[in-house]
Amino acid sequence: MSKKITRRDLLNGMAYSLAGAAMAPKTLLADTMSKVSGNAHNESVKGSQQNLSEGYYPPLKDGMRGSHKGSFEVAHELAWRGKRPRQFDDSGEEYDLVVVGAGISGLAAAYFYQKQNGGNQKILLLDNHDDFGGHAKRNEFNSQGKMLMGFGGSQNIEHPDSYSPVSRELLEELGIDFEKLTQAMDPEFALAKMNTPFGMFLETDRSAKTVTGDWFAAWHGFGDYKTLVNQLDLPADEKNRLVSFYGGEKDYLEDLSIFDKFEYIKTTAYNDFLKDRVGLTNKALSLFDTFLRANDSVGGDCLSVLEAIMSGAPGLRSLGPLGHLGTDLAIDPTDFYEAKYFPDGNASIARLLVRKLIPGVATGNSMFDIATAKFDYCKLDHPDNLVKLRLNSTAVNVENLSDGQVAISYVDKTSSQGYETPQRNIRVKAKHCILACYNGIIPHLCPDLPEEQKEHLKYGVKCPLVYINVVLRDGGVLNRAGAKMFICPNSHYDWIATAPLINLGDYSANVVDGEPAVLFMSKTPPPQRDPTNPQQTARDLFRLGRYELYSTPFSEYEAKVKQQLNTMFGPYGFDAERDLEAITVNRWSHGYAYHYMDLFDPEWPPGEAPHELGRKPFGNVTIANSDSEAYAYVNGAIDAAWRSVKEQLLK
Repeated sequence: MSKKITRRDLLNGMAYSLAGAAMAPKTLLADTMSKVSGNAHNESVKGSQQNLSEGYYPPLKDGMRGSHKGSFEVAHELAWRGKRPRQFDDSGEEYDLVVVGAGISGLAAAYFYQKQNGGNQKILLLDNHDDFGGHAKRNEFNSQGKMLMGFGGSQNIEHPDSYSPVSRELLEELGIDFEKLTQAMDPEFALAKMNTPFGMFLETDRSAKTVTGDWFAAWHGFGDYKTLVNQLDLPADEKNRLVSFYGGEKDYLEDLSIFDKFEYIKTTAYNDFLKDRVGLTNKALSLFDTFLRANDSVGGDCLSVLEAIMSGAPGLRSLGPLGHLGTDLAIDPTDFYEAKYFPDGNASIARLLVRKLIPGVATGNSMFDIATAKFDYCKLDHPDNLVKLRLNSTAVNVENLSDGQVAISYVDKTSSQGYETPQRNIRVKAKHCILACYNGIIPHLCPDLPEEQKEHLKYGVKCPLVYINVVLRDGGVLNRAGAKMFICPNSHYDWIATAPLINLGDYSANVVDGEPAVLFMSKTPPPQRDPTNPQQTARDLFRLGRYELYSTPFSEYEAKVKQQLNTMFGPYGFDAERDLEAITVNRWSHGYAYHYMDLFDPEWPPGEAPHELGRKPFGNVTIANSDSEAYAYVNGAIDAAWRSVKEQLLK
């Protein structure tokens, strides 16, 4: 099958053809996986198996989730203060592989390792959270006798036709049918295509107003963009500048040669371009920051012009004839974007992997029943399992031993009632270990690493994120408001949309008057750059955003949710105290992987970037995570898993 040319592909090609960029092919995956034998080894484990209480089911928890209480304290003691338990009880367990981190990358690594070794390997997965999936978490609700859900982190499968053969083959082996997944999505679910009208909620000193229309098309000079812009509560001269900018009425870089244009858009902040060349003021700049922050966690003050345009912000048409041609070729206003969603986002991928790795843990056998499949968490760490998964278990030391084995020490905070104390300090051994946690913790887990490699691992700083799902007792307010998605410049929560409107198997999610619905809200905590501190980088802002995230109590998130929804939907009869049924705050202090940015990072030679140098194997330990690819997408996590397993097999 030929690769589908996407909008991003074309823009990349136009830009980088000037610089002569090239891409390398991925390695193909080999054999077929043997079925896991039911005659598992039943070794003595000295009580290291977890005893989860019957009915233990984390997806139903609301309140503060994501980086929840009980998941981060042990790791913070290790990373901030260098403290770990002095003694560990040797469990007597020996595994072929231990994986630290049960997100998509860790689960995929276990799957690949089992597949490549005949399907009879003993594997242990450890995860510090009370649920598996890493950032691919689901929030599940029961309202008025109806099952509802939303994604609590990793959202979707974007452009699967561009995935490596390894990533695409794994998803297909899990039973994912991309065409049928597309057919299952409601056409009104705007996040999947972004080609339907949505609301621009703009709050100013004078008004709080939503203007609904096809804004993505308007940004690129398609449709009746002039009428939309003129409905905004902005000064007349500002609206005139926006109309000219969207329509590409002038080349704002006409004084530059093609080479100098490319250099300018690579080295100039998007907001500086909008202010200095287009003449926009701060009020208009915020129109695009909301969209950019959803992709990058920072806005146009941190992104180059090229990066902002490649993320979907307007501006390509305003770069002269080549920009007009590129817009018309690369941007289809009826098909602006392509993504596949499960009802719970990529949590379904994690669930499919767990069900494949641990037979009997869940009902069902296809992607059509995974959303409603019943998972028995008590079976994740059953003594008869070849693959065991231990939750609430934070690794604190990984050490290559002189006999060729790896010792993995961890703190288990699981009691029979969940993740409360007492904690147990346990040590297991394995022939191989894959670290599928995030890069920043690895130098603390592995004190014997070379200092230079530790510094490379610390380079990237993950983006902090807040994803919130709220249950509306009556989703009909969205019908009255006239949109299923809103971007909200200058508001506390910058992006609001329905949770995935998917009809898959027995699960159905629609917005119907009088019936409950789940609303997704997001916030990106990093502040804007300090104009008095030119040395400040996006990584610095991510650290500041992480501090804000951890220091904000649930009550403040809740109050801001109610305040903003009342302002937006009050005119349509909404009252938060009466109409909100539940709120789940997914805070991700270490969210999506850092990707290199034009304004802050050099262009390293191939193989010399920090993520490439940091992921080098050491002893029988390899690294698999999206950080190790500097790419925060599902295929990046899967490709990293395959690379780490190959490195193990080549030993």
